[in-house]
Amino acid sequence: MFQKILVPINPNEDQDLLVKTAYKLGIEGDSVVKFVYFGDDPQAITKLEFYIEKCKEKGLNAVYHFEKFVGTKEEIPENIAKISEEYDLVIMGHLKYDKIYRFVHQSTASDLINLVTIPVMIIPDNGTCHLILD
Repeated sequence: MFQKILVPINPNEDQDLLVKTAYKLGIEGDSVVKFVYFGDDPQAITKLEFYIEKCKEKGLNAVYHFEKFVGTKEEIPENIAKISEEYDLVIMGHLKYDKIYRFVHQSTASDLINLVTIPVMIIPDNGTCHLILD
């Protein structure tokens, strides 16, 4: 179904559900899953490497890439959109905020949806995931 899956990730936040979802879809579809992180925090990169190692141990064809990002947060959706051109699906997390915060700040997820032509799966930060095949 989806042969190449892109997963923008922020390892500084709890991303376990996001990684589990990408893993399950990747295994079910025998897909290549690429995790990408925009930043240069050594702890975040170490955590990303941990996620990749665990996914590979369980048989997922997973790779990762991190880019030292010097732009503004508002530019991240455009960078993800450029990378996503060679992928079939984007899976990304989403933090829930109150209405006032959302009015003042952008949503990377909603901006990305408007920039790409492929499906985007949004995983809420505190959601649960029950796939049909569970």
